[in-house]
Amino acid sequence: MNRKDFISTLTFSLSSICASAFEKPVASVVHTNRVCEKCKYNLGRNIVFEKGVRDVVVDVEKKLITIKYDSSKTNLANLKKYIVSIGFDADELKADIYKRERLRDCCLMDSTICK
Repeated sequence: MNRKDFISTLTFSLSSICASAFEKPVASVVHTNRVCEKCKYNLGRNIVFEKGVRDVVVDVEKKLITIKYDSSKTNLANLKKYIVSIGFDADELKADIYKRERLRDCCLMDSTICK
């Protein structure tokens, strides 16, 4: 490989890497019927460690979780599964019953038990 080919290949590779690094994160909203002020911090703290998640905003009054994530590393279905696995409902998915039992009593007040 001569010098010109090497430089052009290197330039192309670096430009594609830089272009993918500046992709805008995808923002999705997940509805939950089980979140309170006490668990707002814990929910946001846990989801932020999921691969690809950049930002999490929990709205307690509207019971919404807004998640900004990198779509090349994760998707909304995986994030919903994660939310369910830590004990919270996520849209149509019901929380894991064993994890839900470990949550504070305040979060269980307005939830329905799935059978």
